[in-house]
Amino acid sequence: MVKADDILLFISVVEAGSFSKVSEKQNITLSVVSKRISRLEKALNVPLLYRTTRKLSLTHGGQALYKKAKIAQRAFQDAQDVVSGFGLDVKGRINITMPVVTANLVLNSALAEFCEQYPDISVSLHVSNRVVDLVDEGFDLAIRTTHLEDSSLVARRLIDSSWVVCASPHYLKTKGIPEHPDALSTHECLIYQSPGTDTRDWYFKDEEKHMHVTVNGRFYANTLDSLKQLALDGMGIAYLPKALVYDALHEETLSPVLSTYTAKRLGIFAVYPKSRQPDRKLALLVEHFRTALQRQAHCYS
Repeated sequence: MVKADDILLFISVVEAGSFSKVSEKQNITLSVVSKRISRLEKALNVPLLYRTTRKLSLTHGGQALYKKAKIAQRAFQDAQDVVSGFGLDVKGRINITMPVVTANLVLNSALAEFCEQYPDISVSLHVSNRVVDLVDEGFDLAIRTTHLEDSSLVARRLIDSSWVVCASPHYLKTKGIPEHPDALSTHECLIYQSPGTDTRDWYFKDEEKHMHVTVNGRFYANTLDSLKQLALDGMGIAYLPKALVYDALHEETLSPVLSTYTAKRLGIFAVYPKSRQPDRKLALLVEHFRTALQRQAHCYS
C-alpha cells in the first residue's frame, strides 16, 4: 500500500538531491529515509531513483511520479492557503516568475516592499524571459508582457507598455536618420532573439494601416538589456520598451526615431492558471504590483 507520507518524502529527496540533506532537514535518520523510499518503490513495483555515491537521478517512473505528485502537493497547499486566507493573517509561500526587464525596473523592489509589509510571506522568485508552464512547473503567478491569448490562464492587466525605436546620436549622425520604416532595410538593426518567434518582424502603423517590416542586422541578443547597451554603443537601431530606455532618452544618450509610425504596445499582465483560485495573499501581491507599476506610468506610456 502506498503511503502519502512516503510520496511527500520522495518529493523532498528529489528536490534536495540527496538522502542526507532530507535526513538533516526532517530530523530523521538516513536509514529511515532510505527504507521509506525503498518501501515506496516496492509498493509501486517500480524503481524511482538511480543511486550513485555522488548524486541521485530519476528513473522514467520516478519522473512520472514526481510530476504528478508535485501537482497533488500544490493542490493540497492551495487548499490550505485558501482556508488560511479567510483569516486576518497573510502568510504562506508564493512561487513567481517574471521577465528580466520588468523585474529589474520595478518589481524586484516592489516584491521587497511587499515582503517587508507581510513578514509571514515567503517567496520563490524565478526571473527568466522563458514562458514557463505555470501548472507543470509549480508557479502560482507569472508576470508577462505580451498579447495574451492563452485561454487556460486568468489575467489581470497591470499596465500597458509602449515601445520605442531608438539609436545613439553617433549612429544616426554616421548612418543617417530613417524617415520611414521601409528605410530600416539600409540600417543595422539590433534584434531580440526570442525562441519560436520571428523577432525580425517589426510592427508599425502608417496612418490607420498596420505594417510589418522585416529588419536585418549582425547583432542578436536574448535580453533587451543587451540590445539597449548595443544601441548605446552605437551599434545599431533597437526596438525597445520605453520604460527600459526612459532615462537614456531624457539624457539624450539615445534618440527616438520613426515616432509617428511606432505602434508597438504590449500589456503587462499578472497571470495564473484557471485551476489556481487566487487566495488573499496572491490578490494582495497582484494589487501591490499593479500599484508599483502605475506609480511609474510616465515611463511606460
